[in-house]
Amino acid sequence: MSVTSDSQTLFLPQILERRAEDCRDGWSFTFLDSKGTEQCRWSAQDLVLRARAVAARLNATTRPGEPVLLVFQAGPEFLAAFMGCLWSGRLATPINPPRRNRLIERLVAVAVDSEVRVALTTTDMLPSIDEWRHSSVALSGLQWIASDSLVDQPGLKPATLQPSDIAFLQYTSGSTAQPKGVQVSHGNLVEDLARMQQAWLVQGDSTLVSWLPAFHDLGLIFGLLQPLYSGCASVQMAPNAFLQKPGLWLQALSRYRGTHSAAPSFAYDLCVRRISQEEAATLDLSHMVMTMNAAEPINPVVLSQFVERFESVGFKAHMFAPAYGLAESTLAVTANPAGIDPVLRRFCPEALADGRIELVEDMQATQGRWMSGSGRALPDVEIAIVDPETAQRCPPGRVGEIWVSGPTIASGYWRRPEATTGTFGVRIQGDDDAGGFLRTGDLGAVVDLELFVTGRIKDLIILGGANFYPHDIERVAQDAHDALRRDNGAAFSVSSDDEDAGREQVVLVQELERSHRNDPTGPIFQCIVEAVWQKLELPLAHVVLVAPGTVLRTSSGKIQRLANRRAYLDGTIPVIARWERRHVPASTRMASEQTPAQSPAPTSSTFQAGELRRWLAKWLSDRLGLPVSMLEAQHGFAELGLDSIGSTELAFALAEKLGCCVPETIAYDHPTIERLVAYLAAQDDPIRPADRVSPTEDGTSNSGSDLDELLTALERGVL
Repeated sequence: MSVTSDSQTLFLPQILERRAEDCRDGWSFTFLDSKGTEQCRWSAQDLVLRARAVAARLNATTRPGEPVLLVFQAGPEFLAAFMGCLWSGRLATPINPPRRNRLIERLVAVAVDSEVRVALTTTDMLPSIDEWRHSSVALSGLQWIASDSLVDQPGLKPATLQPSDIAFLQYTSGSTAQPKGVQVSHGNLVEDLARMQQAWLVQGDSTLVSWLPAFHDLGLIFGLLQPLYSGCASVQMAPNAFLQKPGLWLQALSRYRGTHSAAPSFAYDLCVRRISQEEAATLDLSHMVMTMNAAEPINPVVLSQFVERFESVGFKAHMFAPAYGLAESTLAVTANPAGIDPVLRRFCPEALADGRIELVEDMQATQGRWMSGSGRALPDVEIAIVDPETAQRCPPGRVGEIWVSGPTIASGYWRRPEATTGTFGVRIQGDDDAGGFLRTGDLGAVVDLELFVTGRIKDLIILGGANFYPHDIERVAQDAHDALRRDNGAAFSVSSDDEDAGREQVVLVQELERSHRNDPTGPIFQCIVEAVWQKLELPLAHVVLVAPGTVLRTSSGKIQRLANRRAYLDGTIPVIARWERRHVPASTRMASEQTPAQSPAPTSSTFQAGELRRWLAKWLSDRLGLPVSMLEAQHGFAELGLDSIGSTELAFALAEKLGCCVPETIAYDHPTIERLVAYLAAQDDPIRPADRVSPTEDGTSNSGSDLDELLTALERGVL
C-alpha cells in the first residue's frame, strides 16, 4: 500500500485506516505471554475499533494538541491507546510505570512538565494508580481513564493533520529532576519510518519480532510503528519475558520466521550466556534479514560471539545492522544496510585520546581498540563533525561532536525554549551555506562514509542498556554518609582496560569533609556502594575519596566531569583512599555463564538457612565467575559486581527454584547473602504454591516493568 495519496503524505492514523479498509492487507499484531503463547492477534480492523474508542473519549475530555499521559504495562493496550491519541490529534506521552514506589518521581516530573490533565491506563493497573495518587498531588489531580473499558464510535474519522503537527512527546531524560519531552511531529515520524524501511528492506511479507519496551523510541518506533507503516506482521513480547528467558526471543523469531528485530548490545550478550547449545540447536534463524544493534555502545566481541553461537542455525554476520540515532532525530540517523557485514576497524587508542583518528592497518596486531561502525547516514541526512568549543567543522582525521540535520530532526523540547535553542537549529561557524543542525552531544568521526561513535561530551552514563545521570549518582552517594561533602563529587564512566575492553564501568570521585579526613574509610565506602546499588540499582566499580577542593570545577563552580575523568585516568588526582570492586575476568565469567547453576535449592515448606546460603553462594559464583570462597555472606551484591540484569535474574532464579512469589526488587531490598537469607527465613509463609501468580507469570509484573532502570532511557546518543 502506498503511503501517499493525491500527492499528500499519509500519516499513521490514515495509514491504519487504509489498512483496515483493505481486506488483503497483511499487517497484524501478535502479543506473546511469558511462555511464548499467543495472548492476542489483532488485525488492522481490530486496532481501528480500539483506537477509535480511545479517540472518542479524548475528543470529549481534552483539547486538540493536548498531551495525554500513557501509563501501561507491556501489552497490546498500549498500541491502541497510542494510536487513539494520534487518531484524535492529541499528543501521546508514553512513560514507564513505576515499580512499586520506585521511580514515581519520574512519573510525577513528566506529568508536571507536560502539563497533562488526562492519563490513559488499563483496568488492572487502577489499584496501583490509587496508591500513586495518594503519594502525589500531581498524580491525584489527573483524570485516569482505563482505555480497555472504552466503547468504539463507528464513523469517527482521523483528525486532519499537517506534517508539522506534533504526534507524540518522547521524554528522554533518565533524571527525575529535569525531564525533557522531544516534540516528534507526524512528518518527522513518517520520514524516519520511510528511511528505515528502505535501508533495512522492511516489506509487506516481513515479520518484525520485538521485546523492547514501547515507552521508549526504539521499541515504539521501530518495534511497533515500523510494521504498521510497512504493512508487515508484528510479533511482540514483554521485556520481562525476554529477561527471564532470553531464548523466548529467538524462539519467537524461529517460530514466526521473523525477518527483522532490534536490541541493545547487552541483549545479544545475554543470549550467548543464557541459551545452551542444545536450545540453540532447535532454532532456525536463516530467514532473518536484519537485527539492529543499537541503544548502547556496540561491542564487537559480542557481535562475534553471537555469530559463532548461532551460525549453525542460520544466523550470519551480515544480518547484524549497527545503527546510531537519538530521540531528537525521531529515531535513526545512520544505518548499516541489510545484507552488508558490519564495518569493523581497529583504532590507535593513544590517537583517540588525543582526538585523532589513526587506524591500525596490521590486522594481526594485538594493540588497538576494535570498534564497530554505526552505519552510513540515511538519505537526506547530513552528518557534520564539529569542534564543540569553536563550532567549526573539524578537519578530516579529527574526532569531534556529531551534528545532524535532515527531515527527521524534531522541532525541539516541549516547553523548554532555552534547551531547544542550545540543541536544535545550531549553526556551524564559517559555513554560511549550511543550515541548522542538531547537537547530539556525542563524539565521533566519519571514516570512509561510516560513522564511528567514540564517546560522549554529555555526562550520560550508559551501562547494560540503562542510562544514568551523574548528578543522580553523586546525590545518592553524598546522602549516604555524613563524611561526604555535598555537591562535591564527580561520577563518570571509563572503559575497562583488560579483556573486558569496551565494557563501561562507573567511577565516583568524592570529597571528604575536613572534619572526617581521618575517619576509617571502610564504612564510608560500604555506605556509598550500598546506597547507589539500592536506590539507583547501579553497581559502582571504583570509588575514590579525595580532600576538600580536589574535585575539578569550572570558573563558575560547575563540576567538570570530563576533566575529573582525565585526571583519574592520568593518575593525577591526590587520593586519600580508594575502593575497587572485585575483578571478574571476561574469560572466567563467560566460561562460568555457559552452564547455569545446578546446585539444589530448598523445596520444603521451611527454609533451611544454611542450605539457602550455600545455594545463593553457588548461584552468585556461577553468575559472576568468582570463587565461592570469595563470597562472604556479609559482602554486598553491588560490591561483588551484580548488575541490574543480574539482580533480576537472581529474583527469577529464586522464584523458579523455590516455587514462590519473589519480589523483583529483592536483591536491592536485601543486598547481601546474609540479609537475603534472613529475610526469606523470617517469612511466615515463605513458600507459596507455584501455581499462584509469580512476578513473571504473564511476562510482566503487577508492580511495574522490571526494566525501569535497565532500559530507563534509550535516548540521546543512542537509539
